Amino acid sequence: MQKRAEIKVYGRVQKAGFRDFIDEIAFNLNLNGFVKNLDDGTVQVVCEGDETAISELLKKINVTQYPIRVENIEVTYKKPTGEYKTFELIRDEDLTTATYERMDVAARYIREMNSNICQKMDSIGGKIDVLGGKMDSLGGKMDLLGGKIDVLGGKIDS
Repeated sequence: MQKRAEIKVYGRVQKAGFRDFIDEIAFNLNLNGFVKNLDDGTVQVVCEGDETAISELLKKINVTQYPIRVENIEVTYKKPTGEYKTFELIRDEDLTTATYERMDVAARYIREMNSNICQKMDSIGGKIDVLGGKMDSLGGKMDLLGGKIDVLGGKIDS
């Protein structure tokens, strides 16, 4: 069932890359509407789409993940108007403020990439340890085989 949700998000939600975070989620959930900062320090989201997708959006944006801290979300449901064809991130008119927020978004992505790389490095380290154990086992078998070849050589010589 199609719905319209008018959402207001409270907390540390401005100058933290939160609108970009919401924009990505809305895109992935095929929602239409917009997200923008309000003068009172909150973030406004208006979206239309499948009721399940809107519920999923609400779950995903209710985060405490540095530098974002959502403290409260108010939602009002209405009938969809169909006025939005895409989801739009409405940026501040002030270029300096917008630039700093984009830098915050970039920092968030770098932190995520760093975390992912560390996890992969740990995984590779574990695999190398396993491979080392297998190489040691193979070395032992090669030594055993060498001994058998020496015995066989002795039998051939005699």
